[in-house]
Amino acid sequence: MGRINICRMKNRYYFFVCLLLVWTAASTVAGAQKTLRITDFGASPDSWTDVVPAVKQVIDACKEGEPVVIDFPKGRYDFWFASCNSGTEKTIGLHLKKMKNVTIEGNGSEFIFHGNIQIALLDSCEDIVLRNFSVDWDRPFISQAEIVHAADNYLDVKIDKKQYPYFIEKEQIMFTGEGWKQPVAEDAYNNLYDKDRKEIVPQTWDGALGGIFRQKAEDLGNGIVRFWGEPDMKPEKGTFVALNHARTYTIGIQVRRSKNTLLKNITVYHALSHGILGEMSENITIDNTSMTVNEAKGRVFSIVADASHFINCKGVIKVENCAHTGQGDDFINVHGRNVMIQNITDAKTIEVKTDGYCTAPGDELWFLNYETAQRGEVRIVESVIPLYKDKQPTGYRITFTSALPAGTKVKDFVENKTWSASLELRNCKILKKHRARGILVTTPKDVVIENNYFRTAGTAILIEGDLDFWFESGANTNVKIRNNVFEDCLTSGNKTGNRWEWGDAVITVSPSHHPTSETTEPYHKNISIRDNVFKVFDAPLVRARSVRGLQFVRNEVIKTNTYPTYTWQKSAFLLDGCREVVIRENKIDSQYTTRPILIENMKKSDVKVDKAQGFNVDFVKGIKTYLN
Repeated sequence: MGRINICRMKNRYYFFVCLLLVWTAASTVAGAQKTLRITDFGASPDSWTDVVPAVKQVIDACKEGEPVVIDFPKGRYDFWFASCNSGTEKTIGLHLKKMKNVTIEGNGSEFIFHGNIQIALLDSCEDIVLRNFSVDWDRPFISQAEIVHAADNYLDVKIDKKQYPYFIEKEQIMFTGEGWKQPVAEDAYNNLYDKDRKEIVPQTWDGALGGIFRQKAEDLGNGIVRFWGEPDMKPEKGTFVALNHARTYTIGIQVRRSKNTLLKNITVYHALSHGILGEMSENITIDNTSMTVNEAKGRVFSIVADASHFINCKGVIKVENCAHTGQGDDFINVHGRNVMIQNITDAKTIEVKTDGYCTAPGDELWFLNYETAQRGEVRIVESVIPLYKDKQPTGYRITFTSALPAGTKVKDFVENKTWSASLELRNCKILKKHRARGILVTTPKDVVIENNYFRTAGTAILIEGDLDFWFESGANTNVKIRNNVFEDCLTSGNKTGNRWEWGDAVITVSPSHHPTSETTEPYHKNISIRDNVFKVFDAPLVRARSVRGLQFVRNEVIKTNTYPTYTWQKSAFLLDGCREVVIRENKIDSQYTTRPILIENMKKSDVKVDKAQGFNVDFVKGIKTYLN
């Protein structure tokens, strides 16, 4: 009996000792992370007063490298642009520079921005977390109209004048905002959204109504404006149109030359350009952070440009649990730069244009031959010197630690090997409630796209490698596309093949490099499309140019009748200059009858296909496949 009591006493003693140790460790961790409340620095939530001065003060109070939480007690916080504060500098809401171990904690707050202002800039920072808040503008830089009537010589639209103030000046409509006055931009997108699902209207692209919104305008009263002229099409009554006032203004959340950034539980209803832009940064994670329509305000649009865009980053770009809607460009774009050589000044030195800004001493650069588009030898950067003409930047002079590769010439390219990121994209919804395509990715590092739902207006996944227009590098070497659902994608894909249409097939691989024969070495390598479900109303599954090791395996193809067929590609697969293609073990709906695999600059033996699936390989005949 006594022995049992002694054992119980010992057990209780050990329990309390362990509890004390856990409490002490937790207290130590909690004590190591300091909390600074924005309200202690003059901020007043729900007051509409400018929080920017308080934000600057609290950031200045952060000691270098000390873990700190900048805490916003739940409420509404207003960020006002500089001119409202009698300033002339560019206004940034959350500006962190050369900071480390800082968390911006929103606690579910609303961050409301006013005028031409940037949401956040993380510049040369490390271990930064932004979480738990939403972002919007009371007066966004996009206006919205609803189609009332489309006639042969005029278009009537309804505009909520309270949300989108306007007036007629010299017979042209002018919209006003906080510190700005703008017409409808001539070169902007101005996309159409259907009245029921608020999706991009099928077979409409940019500026579907032409330039009618810059023609003679007449105010008919009660928010009805008549635009005189012939609209390019007659949309259904109730169709919405997003009226852009510029292609881009100011970046939303910018991550520049930073490391280990986490954006978590953030909703961005509006931003004035890209929602998130990463440049020369390492390891960026975006978790449950979406650019999305503010449906409570009756909008069909969200941000002006791409939801997220990453240029010359490294480490891992991880995107999970996001659903972007209403943005003015693609869901995500990850790439480097193909930088053209403008001049060779000596045996170790080249000159390039300003797009070579993502280069620093110590970086490794590939040299690319323009004709073959193949990565060649690597050189290490010794110095980068900016070039100017009339005090304006014109480019950079890049000197290497050793001589240039033999045969290097003007109009060849360099590509930054050091600043190349891998991409992991999971559990996201990529919908046709936004303009253009879904995922754009060109990187030599690993790419995994899995467990996502695609329902896009354009191509769901676009893999390019551009040597003649955007110059976005580079050749992919290992892409895995698996366990995704693609449903009725490509409602605004390539009808004629024009560059400004949004993709040839559900998955499009279209680098600038054009194969010229059966022996041309492909540009991309190892693209695996496995275990996905394709629900398609039209023929094209894959359009692929210049790929070695393309696999389409164990996918299910289901024919739908949701939309009429229209695309210029009439085959399941259209392949150009591909090698080692494998198409097998797929489950194909008997109603899906468009089963040709058309090839050019290839041999039939380049394609291994299960005969039982009914696909037949044939050469392209009578089709101009390079339409634009």
